[in-house]
Amino acid sequence: MYKRSTMAILIGAMFMAGVLPAQATPALTLGEQFALRSYTGQAMGLALTDVIKAKRIGIATNQSSICSSLTGAMGAQIVAKAKGDGALNVASLANADDAARAFAAVRDQDAVALIFGGQTPAEENYAMVKAMLKALAENDYKGAVLLHVRVWLPKMAQRAASEDAAIGRYLASKKNLYTVTVDAAKGHALVHQVSIDGNEQRSVKVLHEVAMNDSWLELFKRSI
Repeated sequence: MYKRSTMAILIGAMFMAGVLPAQATPALTLGEQFALRSYTGQAMGLALTDVIKAKRIGIATNQSSICSSLTGAMGAQIVAKAKGDGALNVASLANADDAARAFAAVRDQDAVALIFGGQTPAEENYAMVKAMLKALAENDYKGAVLLHVRVWLPKMAQRAASEDAAIGRYLASKKNLYTVTVDAAKGHALVHQVSIDGNEQRSVKVLHEVAMNDSWLELFKRSI
């Protein structure tokens, strides 16, 4: 398993997810939070197009403004790299009941990104994540799945795998699962291939690292 400074990756993951400890007050304005997610979204879009090599990408997300800004930035990068029609489909979920409709919108894409974080409460995010994973499992979705760090860090997919045997079997057999974290100390974003079952989630290997530019890194450091 790839090893980095645990605290650096933890802080970076918490920031990218839009989550800070309850006692912490973000140093950024909301506009700066959106700007920061523009940088982050571009990197995640490039991870999907250039590292994972998906040509048609679906994004399933909640309706919070922070996740919307991240999704928009990802989508802009995906569309900029697209070579044909249908490169991007986005499904916005209000709650877990929207999962079947959301899956229908993204089922034909090469990869699906699960972007659930922002201002939405953790248990509401978890319900939507679990419902999306159930839809992926029931339909034996073969494409790549990219987990936002708000899904990865609190082990939402692992929790879903432990609670639902069909999700557990699906995730345990899947080799094309990914996430993106940040090494805050080094100032790099990292794309990981990961594995998940009901008992463990882990980074299998780091596929790519990219240095954060000065503006991105400054916003990032101010946020933590």
